[in-house]
Amino acid sequence: MTAPILDLDDVSLRLSGNAGPVDILHAITLQVAGGETLGLVGPSGSGKSSLLMLMGGLERASTGSIRAMGHDLTRLNEDRLARFRRDNMGVVFQSFHLIPTMTALENVATPLELAGHRDAFARAEAELEAVGLAHRTGHYPGQLSGGEQQRVALARAAAPRP
Repeated sequence: MTAPILDLDDVSLRLSGNAGPVDILHAITLQVAGGETLGLVGPSGSGKSSLLMLMGGLERASTGSIRAMGHDLTRLNEDRLARFRRDNMGVVFQSFHLIPTMTALENVATPLELAGHRDAFARAEAELEAVGLAHRTGHYPGQLSGGEQQRVALARAAAPRP
């Protein structure tokens, strides 16, 4: 059996708020194999987004360990975490974080350019075509519907081929 692509061991998340500390997640243990599909379901406020933030190295666990693709995310500094996410993960946020002053094509190409991909714009164009937006590459986020903005975010997440 191969090692899991994602391995959470006894992970907890406690955040501090105005009313004091709040336990968001408690003692989560989870393994995900390569190629496996995982769905997170639960009521609003149950910690689904927080768990995804931990899995993606966007939030630090209070306790436990998180290994993703052989890397211990709990031990990486912020710079190494950012490089790990850039090279290995595609994330689409609940709010898409598109840059309003950039076209759909530029929104998809910019992270590729920052990562040093010479074919950034060609790859961005191909990803936008794959999500059915080849005809909207020159449009700004404000000129796109919510669904189109979501597809731009999906294209941006898929373009680095995580």
